[in-house]
Amino acid sequence: MFRRALIAFIILSSLAFAICPSESREISMAAVVSENQGGIFTLHVETRPGNGTIYTSINPRIGFSTQESEQAAADYAFSQSDVPRNGCDVFFSMRGDFGGDRIDGPSAGGAMSIAVKAALTNRTIRDDVVMTGTISQAGDVGEVGGIIEKALAAKDSGAKYILVPKMQFSEALLLSSVSSKGGFRAIEVTNFSEAERILYSPHSENFTFDFTPKSDAMPSGLPSLQYDAGTARFSMVATRLVDALGSKVAGALAESGGLGAPANASAEYFSSELSKYRRQISMGYPFTAANSAFLLSVDAEFLSIGGKEVDINGSIEDVSGCLATLPIPAKTNENIHWAIGADLRRLWAQSKLNDTVSARSDREAYSTLRDLLLAYGWCGISRELAAQAGDIGGTPIDEPALEGLADKRLSEAEGAINSSSFLNADSLDHLQKGHGAFDQGAYGAAIYEATYARSMQAAADEEGGKNFTSANIALANGTRTSLWGRIYFGQGVYLDAASKEKLASASDAYRILSYSSALDASSREIDAAFANGKTGIVAKDSKAYSQGAIPIEDIVPYQQAMASLTLLGCVLMLALVVFQRMGRNKAEDW
Repeated sequence: MFRRALIAFIILSSLAFAICPSESREISMAAVVSENQGGIFTLHVETRPGNGTIYTSINPRIGFSTQESEQAAADYAFSQSDVPRNGCDVFFSMRGDFGGDRIDGPSAGGAMSIAVKAALTNRTIRDDVVMTGTISQAGDVGEVGGIIEKALAAKDSGAKYILVPKMQFSEALLLSSVSSKGGFRAIEVTNFSEAERILYSPHSENFTFDFTPKSDAMPSGLPSLQYDAGTARFSMVATRLVDALGSKVAGALAESGGLGAPANASAEYFSSELSKYRRQISMGYPFTAANSAFLLSVDAEFLSIGGKEVDINGSIEDVSGCLATLPIPAKTNENIHWAIGADLRRLWAQSKLNDTVSARSDREAYSTLRDLLLAYGWCGISRELAAQAGDIGGTPIDEPALEGLADKRLSEAEGAINSSSFLNADSLDHLQKGHGAFDQGAYGAAIYEATYARSMQAAADEEGGKNFTSANIALANGTRTSLWGRIYFGQGVYLDAASKEKLASASDAYRILSYSSALDASSREIDAAFANGKTGIVAKDSKAYSQGAIPIEDIVPYQQAMASLTLLGCVLMLALVVFQRMGRNKAEDW
C-alpha cells in the first residue's frame, strides 16, 4: 500500500512539473529615475518546473516593495491560468537605466502579472506597449505616482501606447494633449482583463482613448439660500475666482488650439463647469463654487504644459516670494473672521511649501509642481481675504487676548485625537497646523484649526455607527450666525442635497455641517473675548454691510470692479509665471 501511494505521489509530482512550461517573456515598464525624468526598462520573466519558489535578480538591487509586487503578480497570474502554483518556479530580472543601482516600489505589479501569465499560457506580449500600475488580489490595476514622467518617457522611447491606472484630472488633461500628436496614446486600464486585452493583441490592432471629462450635474433638489452681509461679500470673492478661471482657460485653450478633439472636449467641460459655478453662486453657495474653481484653476495649468520641462526651483522661489510679500491684516472687532481666514490660507500655503520642499527628492516634478501651484493659489486667496479685512476696517483689537482660548482648544482637540481608536489623518494634519499657528501668534487661526481637527475626528469616530442621512436633516434645517459658519453651512447643505441623488456621500455632508456648527461656537467665543474692547470706531461701508440679508446685485459696483481687477491680475500673473517656469520645449516635436 505504501509503495503504491509513493508511486502515485511521484507520478502526480512529475505531472505537475510537466505542466509548468519552461518559457520566458519580456515586457516594457516605466519608472521615475529623477525628479524631472521617467525611464523605460525591461522586465524579463522565466517560468520553470520547480516547487513554487520566486527568484529575483540582485542587479539592480530589488527593494522589499518590488519583491512584494513580484509575489502578488505571480499569485494573480497563476490564479488566471491552469498551471499549478506549487509546481512552477518564477524568475524575475530587470534591465535598463534606472538612475541608480536600486529599484523599489509597487508600480510594476500589473506588468509583472501580464508577463507571468504570458509565459504560463504561451501568449505574445506587444513590444510597442509600456505599462505602469499596481496589481491587487482581485486583479485591479491601482494608482501609481509619476504617470506624466512615465508617459513622456514612453513616448520618447518610441512606444505606441502606455497603459496607466485611473489618472488625476490634471494628468489626463496633459496626457490627452500629448496623445493628440505623434501617434502616441495613454490609455487608462482599471483591471487586468483590460490590460491583457491590449498587451496580448496583434500589432495590427489599434486602440484609442477618448478623454472626454464630464461635468457633474447640480442636485435637482437643491434649495436656494439667502445671502446676508458676510456671505454677500464672500460671493464677490467667489465670482472673481470663477471669472479668473474662465480667463485662464480661454488663454490656455487658445495656446493649445491645435489639439483637436482633446481641446474641444476640455473646452466643453470647462464651459459646463463655469456655468455650474455661476449658478451655484446665484443660488447662495459661494464656497462650493469658489472651492471648485480654485482646484480646477490649478488643474487648468496643465492644459498648456505639453511636453515642457518644469523649473521646480523657480516655482519654489515664486511661492516664497508671494508669501514674503503677503500683508498681515490689522485685526479689528469687525474684520476679525476675515483676517483669520487670511491667516489660515497663509499658513496653509507655507505648510504646503515646506512639505513639498522637504519631500521633493522622493517625488516627481509634475506632482511637485501641482502642490506648488496649490501653495501659490492659497497665497493669492490669503491676499484677497486680507484685502477684504482691510476694506472692512474697524476697531483695533489685541489678538494675544485669544492665547488662552487657543491653547485650551488645541489641548481639547489633541485629547480627542489621542483618545480615539481611529486616527483621522486630516484631523492630525490640521491639529499640527494649529500648533504652528499658535507658535506664530496667529491665535484665531489656531482656534479655527483646533475646531476643524476636533470636529473631523468626532465625525470619523461616528463612522459605521451613525445614520448620517437622518442626522443631516436636523443639521441642514438649522441656521448659522458666524461668517465662516454660514459659508461652510452652504457647502454642507449642497453636499446633503447631492448625497440624496448619489452625487456625494451623506458622511461628507455630515462632516461639513457639523464643522459649520462648531465654527459658530468658536466664533462666538472669539467675539466674546473682544466684547469689552470696542471703542465705537465705525467700519468702512458699515451701512452697506450691516447685519441683515441683502441681494448680491446691490454690492458696490466700484469695489467689485477694483477687486476683480486685483484678483484677475494675480491669477494671470500666476499663469504667466507658471508658463515661464515650464522651461524650454523638449527637442522632439510634440
